[in-house]
Amino acid sequence: MTAAGVSSGIDMALTLAARIAGDQIARAIQLGIEYDPEPPFDSGSTAKATPGVIELVRRNAATFA
Repeated sequence: MTAAGVSSGIDMALTLAARIAGDQIARAIQLGIEYDPEPPFDSGSTAKATPGVIELVRRNAATFA
């Protein structure tokens, strides 16, 4: 898989994350980096992310704080 450009590279990385670790992890990554154009997942803000994805990001952020 290849991509050219910053945004398409992020889209590719999210797609690969989903294939490797599942959609919820990819959505959590997207929310964590606050990437919210028209990516492969629509979880780039807390207004759009599911409660499970938001909790996943909060739990992992606390680990690194």
